[in-house]
Amino acid sequence: MSSPYRKALRGAYLVVAMLGAVLMRCATAAPLLKVCVDQANPTWTMDARVVRASAKTQHYGVQLVKFVGLGKGGDGFPVNRFAKLASSECQLVMGFPVDVTNPSLPPDVVATLPYASTGFVMVQRIQAPSSSLSELPKGSEVGIAQLDTYAGLLYSAHPNIVMHVYPKDSLMLADLATEHITAGLAWQPTIERYIHDRAKPPLFDIRIVPEKHMRWNLVALYMPSSQRAAELFAEGLAELKNKGQLERLLEPYQVVATTAGGRIAPTVADFKPTSGVIHNSATQDLIKVSNTTTPSAPKHKRPPALYAGAQAEKGAIAYFQNCAMCHGPLMEGQAGGYAGPALKGEDFADASYDFHVSDIFNFVAKLMPPSAPGSLTREQDVLIMAYILQQNGYPAGTHALIYEEAEKSKVPLRYHGK
Repeated sequence: MSSPYRKALRGAYLVVAMLGAVLMRCATAAPLLKVCVDQANPTWTMDARVVRASAKTQHYGVQLVKFVGLGKGGDGFPVNRFAKLASSECQLVMGFPVDVTNPSLPPDVVATLPYASTGFVMVQRIQAPSSSLSELPKGSEVGIAQLDTYAGLLYSAHPNIVMHVYPKDSLMLADLATEHITAGLAWQPTIERYIHDRAKPPLFDIRIVPEKHMRWNLVALYMPSSQRAAELFAEGLAELKNKGQLERLLEPYQVVATTAGGRIAPTVADFKPTSGVIHNSATQDLIKVSNTTTPSAPKHKRPPALYAGAQAEKGAIAYFQNCAMCHGPLMEGQAGGYAGPALKGEDFADASYDFHVSDIFNFVAKLMPPSAPGSLTREQDVLIMAYILQQNGYPAGTHALIYEEAEKSKVPLRYHGK
């Protein structure tokens, strides 16, 4: 065979070999997990870091599907949207917070075991930290952001503090950095983002508040059809934990830590909730229970009458004069483009929030309006509460609502509208 033919044949063999290698590489490429991450959630970079590392241990790749978990006007993401995301866009939805005290999930989805833990924190200047709100000196000024309702509920439980409400966390933290207030209460991921975004961050002491509704686990949501994806994620987490790599990936949410026994151990109290993700104190494991949703109040059950009709009528006027500018004339809150949260509807009074009449009343009476907390009269506070109850489906009765009753009422606050 002549030299030109031999060269051509060798060239053909080389092309075939290269093509075969490319096809082999494509055939053996790592399969992909499609994972949704919420770019409006300050934990999203950590969520992405953890799921990528977990998938890599199982020889999977990750395709991030980014979304912005905000509703109309910057309000919260509608809970029924999570099932739609998990069924049409991705196999796992990362970073969903579950209240350790009263855990519940969005409808129609399942959750992995928690991979990190966060919550509401007390923030102080680092030179003089106290371990809890009760340790702060009497008269200590403590700030919260207007939307942090859970943090605001702590006010009535701690008579030693004076609480100030700020439109934004950033304004509260600026006052804390310049020593205008003693401490602040806020959602930890918001604080961590504030610190991360500053070239010269202030030196803050940050610690989870050890009280009800303050500790939250982070889980990944998925549809039952994506069970295998959830198993891969769990197996990857276990491998990372066993190698001592998980804690570094969780920073700054490294509450889920490796113990001597090799289990993931939370540092939270055993609240013994009835659903969702819980801490088994006997085995020191984080486990799921079968009923992962908190049922809403039955629609046919008539809510109690807590106020007189005339109070709600007068309360509408008091509300429009003092509250509507922040919460909207229809109580629609941020969904209508207003600064404050909604004050009626399922997103305001869902059963999973575990709110009681006294919780909301004390927040309204002692922390509102933000510009002058506690400045309304006791009668105005009661009338506004009566109007809030009416707008959330509570019927009027013959007995007028009294300040002292509202202040202590343990009647669950639920939305009973259509």
